[in-house]
Amino acid sequence: MRTYRLILALVLLVLVSAGAYTAFMYVYTEQKFILPQLLTEPSDFALAAPAKQILFLHQVNTPRRAQKKEDKYSGFELDLIAVTEANGERLYVAHDEKQLKNRVKLANIFSALRAPAEKYWWLDIKTDLTQADIDYILNTSKAFHIPQDHLYLEANPGPTARLIKKNNLNLLLQLIDGFEEDGQNASQRAVINEAALKEWQEYKPAAVSASFGKYIYLKAYFPNMPKAIYYSATVRPSLKKTFLKRRMAEDPSVQIFMVDEYTF
Repeated sequence: MRTYRLILALVLLVLVSAGAYTAFMYVYTEQKFILPQLLTEPSDFALAAPAKQILFLHQVNTPRRAQKKEDKYSGFELDLIAVTEANGERLYVAHDEKQLKNRVKLANIFSALRAPAEKYWWLDIKTDLTQADIDYILNTSKAFHIPQDHLYLEANPGPTARLIKKNNLNLLLQLIDGFEEDGQNASQRAVINEAALKEWQEYKPAAVSASFGKYIYLKAYFPNMPKAIYYSATVRPSLKKTFLKRRMAEDPSVQIFMVDEYTF
């Protein structure tokens, strides 16, 4: 009887602790969605037609990671770096110089999957591209029957972003630096918003890409602007990510949400 009571007490303790942790993480996550006090009027920018939100996995830069996560995510984000090599090869899947040493090609990632054509692809462009680079991306995708509208190319404002638009591809335009840093100053906020809107009007991207830390400011001042939001601060399993995904799914302007996790 004494053993039974001890086991029961331990079970109750675990349940209470789990409930308390869940409640804490829920409240903690909800606080992340509290909008800042408005310093200027929100933009009346209108979203033409809300699209179904796509959940992406961050930095799928190896065939192994692609295979491991194929059944869990609708979209994969990977990084592309352009280099000039003697053998004519140029574009590699890599986030930095360390990953570049692996010499992973776009085709290596696509061929690792059973159905690459069913996935959506967020290509984070780390270097300037040429028309030949764009043609390579399109030809490689076509070889794996990936629809062109499944490709999203992320770039800073500039020549590469213009080239992406010239080829009628989905552009994810990186949000201006310091968008969330207005110092609670209305004049500064107005300047920031004007600059962001000007870039949107110039490039007409499929969505603006930004970290989760900038989301509440985008939500406050550009509530209907199409957004591609990424949260890559946590790779371990976490209730926080579960609650984040639920909240993001409630915002029709967030067309893409990206998270990170271990490859396992």
